[in-house]
Amino acid sequence: MIEMTFVLLLTISGQRLEYTPYESLSECLSTRRKIQRNVGYSEKWSCKELKVKMQDGNIIEIVEE
Repeated sequence: MIEMTFVLLLTISGQRLEYTPYESLSECLSTRRKIQRNVGYSEKWSCKELKVKMQDGNIIEIVEE
């Protein structure tokens, strides 16, 4: 199923290494802050609302950015 959702993205050197869906922007930003406090700011973490193809609560494919 294709839907719009908030996604927490880990981007390094322009390449997406990890992405996790969230139902709300506040939930995504809260998780991002926790990661940055514990891991640091060396990685590029961002929350974006994207159109994604989902199956069983997991992102199968990012349709557009």
